[in-house]
Amino acid sequence: MRMTKARESLLKLVLESSDPFSVKTLHERADSAGLDMHLATVHRNLAEFVEVGIVDKLPSEDNNLFSLHVENEAGAHVFCLDCRNLVPLAGTTFNNGEQLHALTEALMQRGFDASTVRLMLAAHCKTQSCAKGDG
Repeated sequence: MRMTKARESLLKLVLESSDPFSVKTLHERADSAGLDMHLATVHRNLAEFVEVGIVDKLPSEDNNLFSLHVENEAGAHVFCLDCRNLVPLAGTTFNNGEQLHALTEALMQRGFDASTVRLMLAAHCKTQSCAKGDG
């Protein structure tokens, strides 16, 4: 991927993001930062970031939310469709063979490094516990 000035500016905004974001949200941040950029440019660049693994597309109801990819973040996470928080599930790391032994074995038999797998789930929360980080 060639690093253009627009792409570099968007990448800086993505790196500053602590919460999931949409194309529209990133476009609004670009406008606020004084960047003269079309929505289509933001959309195209986000698609490129997903393709090269910088950004993850989150499983939401409209499939239009993104999050910065965290390297070596193995385990299971739930994306709350209500709060839009990404919550790691405690005790689900893939390199702990006890808890996910069957999945780990199946992945390794097919040539995958189970310690690098990131399982992403999406669900509605009932009690807003995800907002408190009680995952």
